Amino acid sequence: MKKLLLASVSVMAFVSAAANANVQPEKINLSSLINTAMTNVKMADVLPANDAHIVVKRQSKAILTEETQISLHNSLLALSKVEDAKGKEITDVADGE
Repeated sequence: MKKLLLASVSVMAFVSAAANANVQPEKINLSSLINTAMTNVKMADVLPANDAHIVVKRQSKAILTEETQISLHNSLLALSKVEDAKGKEITDVADGE
């Protein structure tokens, strides 16, 4: 009985494999599939919201502004020291030293 059952299962598997081998795969037009997908799917809906580029842009702008202010402050201090030195020299010359 087991041999008969095994033989019938083997025959069914062989017939099924033979039937599936004769089926030709359906050809798909990839360009039309891609065009359909591009028109129907909005990338903003598919991709997660990622505002990293906006955050980085804001941070870099803030850092650049801060560094510019520091540089301008240092330049102003240096200019002030130069003017003080020139004023001191003028005062020293005027005093006759």
